[in-house]
Amino acid sequence: MTSVRLSLVLPTVDRPEAVYNLLRHLEHQTRAPDEIVVVDQSASEDARLAGYVSGRPHLKLLRLAERGLPNARNVGVRAAAGDVILFLDDDSIPDPDLVRFHAEAYADARVHGVGGRVLGGYDSSGAGTGGFRPGDGVVTRNFGAQERCDVEHLPGGNMSFRREVFRAVGGFDRAYGGSSIGEETDFCLRARRAGFRLVFEPRASLEHLHLPTGGCRIPRFERWLYWQAHNSMLFVLRHARPTALPIFVARRVARLGLFVLERGAPDLMAVGLKGLLRGVASHLATRPGA
Repeated sequence: MTSVRLSLVLPTVDRPEAVYNLLRHLEHQTRAPDEIVVVDQSASEDARLAGYVSGRPHLKLLRLAERGLPNARNVGVRAAAGDVILFLDDDSIPDPDLVRFHAEAYADARVHGVGGRVLGGYDSSGAGTGGFRPGDGVVTRNFGAQERCDVEHLPGGNMSFRREVFRAVGGFDRAYGGSSIGEETDFCLRARRAGFRLVFEPRASLEHLHLPTGGCRIPRFERWLYWQAHNSMLFVLRHARPTALPIFVARRVARLGLFVLERGAPDLMAVGLKGLLRGVASHLATRPGA
């Protein structure tokens, strides 16, 4: 049996120290990635990161002026040469066997995508691991679980796919903006509808540090709220049953009301409603994978 060629794609924004430390951790994998593609959308180039990549032929450093996680993932996939593409968050610490367990999962030709265990942030969120209920649009994660199982979606900061999945369903949808809430789940659900099998492999484990700045973090709460509303509406329209929409809207408006009360800021209601309406417009104007 021939081992798969695995490319690791690392999107990063304004976290040079974190991505440098991650690259150093990856030096100690029991099965090294065949190549690493760093997609840097930072405001300025970091000399130490550039120096580290220089002279290491298995490393590529791409600089993008346009920010956005879906776009960075798509650029990384196009630049990568592997049969399997693995995505990690830049603020993570991988177990030494993470790459090995991702690669070994593809010995089964029926496996098309693999998600690994994520400690810190995904440990509890409803019943079931990697689930999606189209009846009400609810997504369950629980990616801190310890049992291998088939799933509907994978954790964005620790997931891999065969290249054929991208050929079949297109790339990550750039309509998911801002903090990119929902873009990885959207991609996975499109893959599932196309008949691809996704597996959760807890032995491919990492710790997610959840750094407070950089990455997909949006400093201003109002902008975060707008994109959270926009992306959530877009996701529900794309994937939930029509009967789920009234439930979703009622929950979202109630949540907006809580934000208004907690922060004493009535303008937040208008911000959130604008995001919801723009999510409808994005659904009507764009196609998945665009």
